[in-house]
Amino acid sequence: MQQELQGNPLARPASTPSTPPSTMSHYVPASTLLPLHELSSQPVGTKVRFLGCIRGYDHANAILTLTTPPKAVPRADVDITLALQTLGIGRLRDGCWFNVIGYITESKNCEEGVTMVDAIMLWDAGLIAPSKYNQVLGERLATEKEVDAHQQRMEM
Repeated sequence: MQQELQGNPLARPASTPSTPPSTMSHYVPASTLLPLHELSSQPVGTKVRFLGCIRGYDHANAILTLTTPPKAVPRADVDITLALQTLGIGRLRDGCWFNVIGYITESKNCEEGVTMVDAIMLWDAGLIAPSKYNQVLGERLATEKEVDAHQQRMEM
């Protein structure tokens, strides 16, 4: 099972806290897995996980611009300052796909389509098929929604 999860970009971590957040002294919230185009709908401070393709990198400010080609908008401007120590700059090339976990810091209006994210972790997604990724992501999110609805009905 663990080997199956390692190659799956949508896999959840093997361990999830079983203790409610109110009883944990240093609880770190899980990230919300989303397609890049849904980042702007999240409130500031939300911890997110998404996939994007490098469209540019501002070396002076450590801002990585990610999109979902062929569209230039929506986009995520990702501050990678915190992640620079563990990431080789040489790996940041236009056209490479990266997974990002970070916090929404600002969302501009939908016309601009820009969401600012402070990355706490990012890693190369390797060779992926974006259309397959989007299909699997959509299926996973739909399944999670069904499970949540079922759990809510069971609690009534």
